[in-house]
Amino acid sequence: MNLQDKRILVMTSVYPTTPDGNHGSFVREAILRLQPTGAQFSVFAPAYEGSPSYCLDGVEVYRFRYCPKPFENLVRDGAPTKIQRQPLYLIAAGLYIALGSWQLFWICWRQRPNLLHVNWPFPHALMALPASQLLNIPMVFSFHGAELLLARKFGFVAQMLRWLMPMARGLTANSSFTRGLIGKLTDREVQVIPYGLTIEAKPAKPRQAGEVPTLLFVGRLDERKGLCYLLEALPLLLREGPVRLRVVGKGILEAELISHCQALGLEGVVDFLGFVSKEELADEYARCDVFVLPAIVDSKGDTEGLGIVMIEALAHQKPVVATEVGGIPDVIVSGKTGVLVRQKDPQALAEAIADLLANPEKAATLGESGFQDIQQRFSWQRIVPLWERVFERAIADRSVSRRGWRSVSVDRS
Repeated sequence: MNLQDKRILVMTSVYPTTPDGNHGSFVREAILRLQPTGAQFSVFAPAYEGSPSYCLDGVEVYRFRYCPKPFENLVRDGAPTKIQRQPLYLIAAGLYIALGSWQLFWICWRQRPNLLHVNWPFPHALMALPASQLLNIPMVFSFHGAELLLARKFGFVAQMLRWLMPMARGLTANSSFTRGLIGKLTDREVQVIPYGLTIEAKPAKPRQAGEVPTLLFVGRLDERKGLCYLLEALPLLLREGPVRLRVVGKGILEAELISHCQALGLEGVVDFLGFVSKEELADEYARCDVFVLPAIVDSKGDTEGLGIVMIEALAHQKPVVATEVGGIPDVIVSGKTGVLVRQKDPQALAEAIADLLANPEKAATLGESGFQDIQQRFSWQRIVPLWERVFERAIADRSVSRRGWRSVSVDRS
């Protein structure tokens, strides 16, 4: 079997509205890379404050409505964070599941897709269940980590996932860390499929004599990214010499982080750039001296499932300093393709960054080793066949199940 003319409906909580969009760009990129297989993709995602459906890259993106416009922003900045800060968002969460399930069913009734690809199975697998069961549409569940970390904190989430996972024809994880979390809920085999690049890498631009060394952070400004610890490391670094930090991204903690900068006297040292285009992002990677991802395990138990920004930095042959949490060690082998330090430790961050700035040859070696590594492990040439195999088996399994045979499990990578 192949995917030619097979209809695959992708469920996701985030998806770009433009080619330069940042939210869910890795989901879009996977679809783009799989289009040459002949598969016909469509996307089912929540509306953001009344945003309409649209077509992007020849893919129909159905934005389902679930709340009045002012409250239709549950998944922006992460639903658990929103609910933790404002419990009334629980009402929006209930409507998200109920109205999303209803609208998905009718789209599936009209389109009759061959497969439902369910990203973030809590709560999306629950929403997909009526269409899957009543219309005999197989499901593939793709875990990104956050839903599994919620399952560790809330027993009802774990119970729901244990109940739902046997109904999937395939399970995927974005890292070995995420696969390990799945293994606590089921003994089914899981295929690890990492993210690939979502931008085109540019040639590195070495710092010119006299220029201030530049650090780069890219990510959502929320608790689990740990940016506050990098800010606290900057005064320690400044004792050794001038340095500048460029911050790409926005999020719920932006105002707090800017205030934190002011309290630390870093107004002239840190640049908050907000969202940037893919072209501008590639320029930022190319110009930086060191890329830093100070991620943590946050108060909700959430952390990095993988960390695609590190892959993008390595694609630009830049040295990476990151923390040893979640799926980050899947990307960075400390001392070989980057440097890993303890989480929530500004001193350790400062020492690792200072060492690379003081030893440019070491930094260049790490960047080159990382570049060579990701060319093998995180290339789309490797990733696309993994997705093809998972989707093909799930769709083939549908025809087998119609004849009464048992389902086929997905091979472990």
